[in-house]
Amino acid sequence: MPQEHYLKQNHLLATLPPAELKILKPHLEPVLLNVGEVLAEPGKRPSHSYFPVDSVVSLYYRMENGEAVEIAMIGNEGMFSVAQVMGGESLPYSAVVETAGHAFRIDRGLLKKEFNHEGFLRKTLLLYSQAVLTQMAQVAVCGKHHTLNQQLCLHLLLVNDKSLSDTLLLTHEAIAHMLGVRREGVTNASVKLREEGLIDYKRGHIRVIDRAGLEAQCCECYEVVRKEFKRLLGYC
Repeated sequence: MPQEHYLKQNHLLATLPPAELKILKPHLEPVLLNVGEVLAEPGKRPSHSYFPVDSVVSLYYRMENGEAVEIAMIGNEGMFSVAQVMGGESLPYSAVVETAGHAFRIDRGLLKKEFNHEGFLRKTLLLYSQAVLTQMAQVAVCGKHHTLNQQLCLHLLLVNDKSLSDTLLLTHEAIAHMLGVRREGVTNASVKLREEGLIDYKRGHIRVIDRAGLEAQCCECYEVVRKEFKRLLGYC
């Protein structure tokens, strides 16, 4: 991993007291995550937990008819999977890398052991799990009640928050897959945002040009998620 990637670029790790981070540090292995890489599948127990740095992991539920809908995304604000560290042995949804990048990987059993020590790590991950539940709820609300343009703005803002750059490694097809909509709809909404000077895109790269403009066009869902992370964890 290039030297510019370090533990405290993940906000959860950055909040830990030096003594607790020192315990975890030897066990946090830098890894490169590739687009489409599956980190967890329904009913299976992954061996590792991940603290992203400049990658984004999407959690999505696949229905019996084969369609899949994103329920949450995880970047450098958090980790995957807090549910398993807290006691869940398997999950009913999949975890797939949405944007390529780096993460720090740690043995799930070791992290669970440290979680059970009643230290700051335990408190932080419990608060983080509450924030993630808020994100899941708002994504569900957004998909049910808001326009595709607003859903796209929410998605881009959340990915931008979890990245180290304003250039996002995203394709329209990947976004459509995660939103559970047709690719053509995402393309049409993206064209509109580009014509208004809010984003630009080419060959799997979307660049955020006017973040304030994206926030203005987004629904209230983004602000609800941002405020909850700020309230619980001190960052967004």
